[in-house]
Amino acid sequence: MAPTHSLQSWLTYLEAIHPLSMDFKLARIQTVYARLNLAPIAPLIITVAGTNGKGSTSTTIANLYRAAGYEVGLFTSPHIHRFNERIRLNLEEVADSQLIKAFEQIEAARGEITLTYFEFATLAAFIIFKEAKVDVAVLEVGLGGRLDSTNIVDADIAIITPIGLDHTAQLGNTLHEIAGEKAGIIKPHAFVVTAETTPDSAIIDKAQQERATLYINGKDYRYHVLDNGQFEYQWQENSAIQLLAPKLQGLHQYQNAAAAISALYLSQSIQKPTFKAKPFDQATIQAGLQSVKLEGRFQALTRQDFPRVFLDVTHNPQGATALRELLESIKQKSHQALPNQSIKIVALLGMLQDKDAAGLVTHLAQVIDEWVTVSLEGDRGQSAADLASRITPLIAKAPQQAPTIATGCSLALSDCQVYDIILVFGSFHMIAESLAWFKENNYV
Repeated sequence: MAPTHSLQSWLTYLEAIHPLSMDFKLARIQTVYARLNLAPIAPLIITVAGTNGKGSTSTTIANLYRAAGYEVGLFTSPHIHRFNERIRLNLEEVADSQLIKAFEQIEAARGEITLTYFEFATLAAFIIFKEAKVDVAVLEVGLGGRLDSTNIVDADIAIITPIGLDHTAQLGNTLHEIAGEKAGIIKPHAFVVTAETTPDSAIIDKAQQERATLYINGKDYRYHVLDNGQFEYQWQENSAIQLLAPKLQGLHQYQNAAAAISALYLSQSIQKPTFKAKPFDQATIQAGLQSVKLEGRFQALTRQDFPRVFLDVTHNPQGATALRELLESIKQKSHQALPNQSIKIVALLGMLQDKDAAGLVTHLAQVIDEWVTVSLEGDRGQSAADLASRITPLIAKAPQQAPTIATGCSLALSDCQVYDIILVFGSFHMIAESLAWFKENNYV
């Protein structure tokens, strides 16, 4: 029986009724979507797929459109602290009452049709966006693209961020196969932005098949990082504009920002009677970029007289490459500031069983000095011992092992001097629990 009183009781219910096996087909959610009479959920729909950078790019797009004066709905996943983070109106988390009302509507409409936890979340976002009469709905794909529940609506603008090997059991074992799944978000006559300079042929072929217009990084739009950290962005033949560095750290965030800015430029080319494009300028773009806030993206925490802590949701080899560049830069700056100190980086790692721990650690083994593996709870969680056995052959010294994230945080701190660096990464759950622990221990 469905709950009636609290959001938490609803979430517990959704977890309880979540099918043990998923068919990865859209017929079920499409039927419920039709019963709810939600089409269209917004005049302009922007869908973001890819292996890495989806959340950052989606959030940046929402901030840019909001800075331009649009009413914006944003759907992302997973959340770090609260389910409400997944659905935002004008950048603010929706209220429990809005979610409960949406879940009640979905439950009434679905009848005997089974829906997954993510399908419930997707439909809730669509209901909330429809009722709020947003101008723009920004949707982050959960898994893949072609068969993801967000793909039951047709995107006017499809953004495809960098593609790597992840979720291979569901999406395929090659980059080409995975790219084909991501390209499934490309709809007839849509606009498509690729963050990569050489998109896979599967993306190019799908765009041609759907008569969609493809905009490629380095060809149709460009960005260039300057020595002072600022960057230049140029859309097609327009004059280049100079912008401050993105709020989110890392060279890859310039790439994400450039793709997001391109999505804003494309608003001027949308020709739909229900959508009215708003003017914007360099100041609009700057304001949007500087307003971005997103936890777990190389998030820095500090406490006086204690080591610095960085938290990142990276959990695959491609993400580890970007993470390594950041760590190398920070370590170099630390050595320049403290030339007489031997500064080390201690990594606190917790991962799900189906992730490529060896591939991830291979990219980071040379920059990280010591490791602590931690056990993650849940059916997919990997034990500290199993994770340690997988990565020990790849690193200089066998990792310490911690039974819980809290124990791991304490262990890492006790092993560091004030000038050392702690990196916490490997999964969203890892970031959520460790972030709470460090904040309880007076980190800000």
